[in-house]
Amino acid sequence: MDYFILFMAVVIGSGIAYFFQDNSRFSKKLLMFSAGLLLAITILDMFPSLYANGGGNAGIWVIMGVGLQLFLEGISKGIEHGHVHYHKHHENAAIPLSVMLGLFIHSFLEGMPIEAAHHLNHNHEHHANSNILWALSIHKISETIVLTTFLLSLKLKNTYTVLILLLFAISAPLGAYLGSFLNSDLYFIAMGIVAGIFLHISSVIIFENNEKHNLNWQKLLFVFSGMLLGFIISTI
Repeated sequence: MDYFILFMAVVIGSGIAYFFQDNSRFSKKLLMFSAGLLLAITILDMFPSLYANGGGNAGIWVIMGVGLQLFLEGISKGIEHGHVHYHKHHENAAIPLSVMLGLFIHSFLEGMPIEAAHHLNHNHEHHANSNILWALSIHKISETIVLTTFLLSLKLKNTYTVLILLLFAISAPLGAYLGSFLNSDLYFIAMGIVAGIFLHISSVIIFENNEKHNLNWQKLLFVFSGMLLGFIISTI
């Protein structure tokens, strides 16, 4: 079921981008909402479990996750947080393999903690990972909208576009499947790294493009709505 939800998030996101190509307003709002949700789930669910059970090195894995995401977004050009800084947008443009590679690794890592708790029999972690699944799925919809819009702008053959989206759709489920084989120690390492990734991405989305520190009430509304949902589902 977890694999299906992750896969369908990509299907939904690509469908929105394909049928509603003027989607920039919607995708930005969804991105803000998902950032608030990711941040809340990271702080309210992942951090308590990680620091209670992950040992004295828990914080190190979080820092490593932040650093790893900084590296990956240098490769992926920022698709994870809603921006693609890539300018080769013309007919028959080459597929930017580095962008795809960075995004696939990012997505693969995000999926790793989701299935592990089923096999470790940690009830609290299982509850936390269910929340991570839903937060990640909403984020993945917005992520896929950006990716699909980017691929459509390259005017690739439809076969290539579908193949790239299919590979992206299975990357998180593949990470979740391999994560199911993690032992307890490796599970908390993976969770710490993913928590660092989520912390970095949500922070960048919330604070990006606000150099003048203007008060944007609409942005605040969507971010706090995501945080509120995260608080609600983490306390259920």
